[in-house]
Amino acid sequence: MPTTVTTAGPDAPAGAATEPPSPMATRVGAPRWLDLRLVVGVLLVLGSVVVGARVVAAADDTVPLLVAAQDLTVDRPLTATLVQTRQVLLEDGLARYLSGDVPEGYVMVRPVEAGELVPRTAVAPADEVAEDLRYVTLALPAAELPAGLRAGRVVDVWVAPDGETAGALAELLLAGITVTDVGGDSGGLGVSGTERAVTLAVTAGVAADTLEEAVARLVAAARDARVYLAAVPGGSQGLG
Repeated sequence: MPTTVTTAGPDAPAGAATEPPSPMATRVGAPRWLDLRLVVGVLLVLGSVVVGARVVAAADDTVPLLVAAQDLTVDRPLTATLVQTRQVLLEDGLARYLSGDVPEGYVMVRPVEAGELVPRTAVAPADEVAEDLRYVTLALPAAELPAGLRAGRVVDVWVAPDGETAGALAELLLAGITVTDVGGDSGGLGVSGTERAVTLAVTAGVAADTLEEAVARLVAAARDARVYLAAVPGGSQGLG
């Protein structure tokens, strides 16, 4: 039979048993708020919230714009079958492009390639085009054309003097004219392979009172090899 050992204090009655001392209570430690796993978890949650907010904000900033479903050529009537509506995120320049419904009675005044946004400057009312615009194709020396000349670029048209007036300077005939097409060797036009066929959307210019006068002076100067095109910096009529 086990023996119980008791300890009595000096004032305890003889033979009185003393209970063993109670065990020490375990102290609950304070939570470690700076625990690495906790910090990483909080950062992941905050990161997810920020990314989600940005995605939602970006989606709200998209606008429906018209995109060419196929290559759109000059003089082609613009119809709903030729374009698609896509949600596009643009930080600026929104007013440069067509949005909403396709305007009725409009035609293309310069080409737009498939998949590109349709600029407002690429279309015009058909009746205005017939009255205020002519497409003039010229055979120009390839070596004198602006580098990288292509459809959609904006150029100034200069006419060199005919050589009969001493000291005469070149004259600005047309300003801010859009190039609608640049062909290859223009041998089909009865000229040498060193020339290119360039089509310009001509309106009345700074040195011509009427559209007919502008076209007449331009054609005459081109036949005398006195036409020079100067590219306007930043003047590309953006093809989207």
